[in-house]
Amino acid sequence: MKKVSLLLLLLFISFQWSFAQNKAEIREFEKTFTTYPFGSPDPIANSGPIYPYFRFNDFTDQPQQKKWKVIELENEFIRVWILPEVGGKIWTAIEKQTGKAFIYNNQVVKFRDVAMRGPWTSGGIEANYGIMGHTPNCATPVDYTIRKNDDGSVSCFIGTLDLLTRTNWMLEIKLPADKAWFSTRSHWFNSNPLEQPYYTWMNAGIKAAGDLEFIYPGSSYVGHEGEYSNWPINLKESKNIARYEENNFGSYKSYHVFGRYTDFFGAYWHQDKIGMGRFSWHDEKPGKKIWIWGLSRQGMIWDKLLTDQDGQYVEVQSGRLFNQAADGSSMTPFKHFGFAPYQTDEWTEYWYPVVNTGGITHSNNHGSLLIKKSNNKLHFTYQTLEPINEAIEVRVGNNVFYSKKVNLKTLESFQDSVSINSDDFTFDAGLNFTYESKPDDELSRPLDAPADFNWTSAYGNWLAGKEALRSRYYDKAEIKFKAALDKEQTFLPAITELANLYFRKGDYESARTFGLKGLAIDTYDPAANFVYGLANSKLKRFNDARDGFDIAALSASHRSAAHTELAKLYFVQGNLQRALDFSLRATETNTSNVEALKLSALIYRSQNNVNEAAALLNKISEINPLNQFIQTENWLASGNNEDLKKLQSATRNELPHETYLELANW
Repeated sequence: MKKVSLLLLLLFISFQWSFAQNKAEIREFEKTFTTYPFGSPDPIANSGPIYPYFRFNDFTDQPQQKKWKVIELENEFIRVWILPEVGGKIWTAIEKQTGKAFIYNNQVVKFRDVAMRGPWTSGGIEANYGIMGHTPNCATPVDYTIRKNDDGSVSCFIGTLDLLTRTNWMLEIKLPADKAWFSTRSHWFNSNPLEQPYYTWMNAGIKAAGDLEFIYPGSSYVGHEGEYSNWPINLKESKNIARYEENNFGSYKSYHVFGRYTDFFGAYWHQDKIGMGRFSWHDEKPGKKIWIWGLSRQGMIWDKLLTDQDGQYVEVQSGRLFNQAADGSSMTPFKHFGFAPYQTDEWTEYWYPVVNTGGITHSNNHGSLLIKKSNNKLHFTYQTLEPINEAIEVRVGNNVFYSKKVNLKTLESFQDSVSINSDDFTFDAGLNFTYESKPDDELSRPLDAPADFNWTSAYGNWLAGKEALRSRYYDKAEIKFKAALDKEQTFLPAITELANLYFRKGDYESARTFGLKGLAIDTYDPAANFVYGLANSKLKRFNDARDGFDIAALSASHRSAAHTELAKLYFVQGNLQRALDFSLRATETNTSNVEALKLSALIYRSQNNVNEAAALLNKISEINPLNQFIQTENWLASGNNEDLKKLQSATRNELPHETYLELANW
């Protein structure tokens, strides 16, 4: 009996120890950083591209000691810091075994005039959404909340309302208990009935060093203007520009690497024997970029401008589009993109260390592999990011040349070699990791625009107008759309875009007039019907408005947005059941249409259907727990001051009054 009791005790202690080793923690505390602050806002309104934001123009070289709020996510393997008062930036990520940062750790908060509104800091991972980088909120407080999840992981949610586009973005930074990666899940919602600009890139800072190697599979790179060249060999300079030290020519470097269908990129510091990887599926993040300050003094002066002692850095970036398009890029295949009305976009990325592998040949969120071949012998090192108990295999066709069962803990490595007389082989580390030495992953996407494309045609002018529209150059867009109609009076795409522009500026009669012109050409055109419905809704011509939205909903491209607008119309007219029907139908096409979910919750509350209203608030919280509509509805339903305090405590961003005005307007 004593032996049994002792055995049970040992098993219990073993279980408790194992649990203690395999858990994630989240903490919120204040830390004092040496800080170079920025001054007060410019009191003069700026009616340019950053309106309604103001700029900060005052900077200093005199440091002060300042406390900043830090959110820390930590498990046995990595530690992540987030600064919600500095744009919600992921300030650094540390691999705990070595104590080294695989995401650049700037030990001072040194604001400099770099971003569209002025202040910006280097290092960490910066999330950008809106019209361009760096986002308007990159140096000011954002909304945030923290959570311990049922599966043992922990999450920090950051986000805010972008006033340039009136779109809402949220980023969930999540750390699991037993894995050596953290993930970033983006949720971005266009809460407008009009198209908005579409720009979103994640900018991760990493340490610059002479032995730094960029692992970016590709065959060419694209620039901001759509220009392109070879990757990774710069033929003109005879340099391998995937090596940091070989970029010692010319000015700053922007490489949007392109040409192969891949899901990861990474970097490796050979002297420090550590690297970093970033993985997401190609359909979620096809863009991958490297930014390097010039290795001449032109770039190196930014070392001391942005840090005190941590040295120069570079940025590895991921995007939803192939490049960060400047104006000149419009003349190439790499144009701007639009965020459709009430469109919801979500995607997830994984960030992780790579330790003592000697480099990276292939990587994903399960592990990293280095393969070297010499004298018909294949040498491989595989490092796992999670516990595995599976077979590692090397195959040529269907013939297995090597197979060995391994039992690895998180961040453990396995090394071996096998004789093989083929350069075409497959390496497997269980079901979740496969590397093919000669993958069929080359892309055929054109890099050049047609030389004979006619920009003065109706279509050419319309396309130029769309490019201007998607950069918020509305006056230029109007000129181009009118030029398209000068070429061809019945060019329907230009007619509907002019209707949208007039609606945007509040000229609803003109918007309706152009909507009617569009319907006279094609009575079923979804874009013409939708803007016709919008204009008539503002003019309180409700039958015409419903008619426009009804026909727009025939098209999948406009269905969710049209059903959302129909729900609003019926609600305003007091027909709650019809409004509910359409708000629910809007979420059939787009399950994350938060605007429609909010409408449904409001209607249920209006009908005193408490349970259904609460269920929808929970669903909104699952999509975006930072949405203050949740606390607002709870407060309006209860009239309780405690619920009002919850709303106020949930609104921590730089401009809380804008959040309240947005809620009141809704």
